[in-house]
Amino acid sequence: MSLLLTSDLDVLILALNLLLRPAQQYSAQPAVSTALNISTPRLLSLSKRWPNLREHGISLLDLASPSGVPQVDVLPGEARDVSFVYYKTEYKEKEQKFEGGDEPPSTPRKPTLQPGSINIHVDEETLRKKDVMEILADILEAHPLSDDDKYELLCRMRVAKALVTGNEVIREKLLVIRLLAIAIYGHTHSENQAASSLFLYEPDLTTHIAELLQLDRGISASVQTAAIAALDSIARYRGRIQEVLGAINAGVNHGILMSLLRKTILDVSNPESKVPNSFIDALLAFVTYLAQHAGGGNMIVGAGLVPLLVQIIENKLAQRLQMVSKAMQLVDNVLYGYANAFQLFSNARGVDILVERIQVWTQFLCLGPADLMSS
Repeated sequence: MSLLLTSDLDVLILALNLLLRPAQQYSAQPAVSTALNISTPRLLSLSKRWPNLREHGISLLDLASPSGVPQVDVLPGEARDVSFVYYKTEYKEKEQKFEGGDEPPSTPRKPTLQPGSINIHVDEETLRKKDVMEILADILEAHPLSDDDKYELLCRMRVAKALVTGNEVIREKLLVIRLLAIAIYGHTHSENQAASSLFLYEPDLTTHIAELLQLDRGISASVQTAAIAALDSIARYRGRIQEVLGAINAGVNHGILMSLLRKTILDVSNPESKVPNSFIDALLAFVTYLAQHAGGGNMIVGAGLVPLLVQIIENKLAQRLQMVSKAMQLVDNVLYGYANAFQLFSNARGVDILVERIQVWTQFLCLGPADLMSS
């Protein structure tokens, strides 16, 4: 968890991805949060809704899409200001030191801030001119913040600076960080905790995350990968699974989920495709989890999942072998779990294509990937 304090956003993203793996593996187990030594306040600081955006009609999609850049750029200056309130409980006198160890009687002692509610304000101009860590260091010289308050203030200043015109790259990284933090929180904290700390302040969070999976909106693969991870974690809550299924239009052939899966399968059939394996793994893992849920499985099978899985099996590119392997596990689960799935599989020439796939695998094992590609 110490890496969450890093000043490098790329390192922070890697640290969160590293935490996400065991969180997914031991999802919903009571001891997982303790075992991973996860700081709930820090995770919440990363997961919270960004201030001042809802009031100006800015959604997650606007933050991630190129078409949303003009809307963010015209935000008023006060939307980028940081206002942080903390409560000072201690009162100490600041002693001035003089040579000889004695303080002149005529020199009064200068007290620190009085106990009570203290407001820290950072304006847009300061955020433009100085680095966030430098601003934080200046603030800490005057304000004795606790560790949790320091981190909360740091997160708020990062968000405010990302909203400054020209900081689209930083904005995207911070959005990925927020989505990953939500994913980790969902796997490591109970539904009651999530309801009181996340959904209470943002009841439409699931819908806004699902919007990031829409096609033709220019959303990067890194953002969509993190969004899928967040939806997957939210779907683990019994009271939220139907909300997730509705947000991604799971039962509709041209809904968000099936459209994304169809486009991904088409893209990876191209040898020049740059779709990262991390995105494919996240998408198939999400679909696999939904298929294990009785209601979700019926919806996605009815929406046309089986023919799409057959298309994945048909992919003979060596670099996509891992994707085919994961799809075969999903095929096995679906065929045994749903009565009409095998008929759909046969109608899509699944048996013939599977036999061809086995022949290709045999050649792959005998010849090796280099010889297979040249042949």
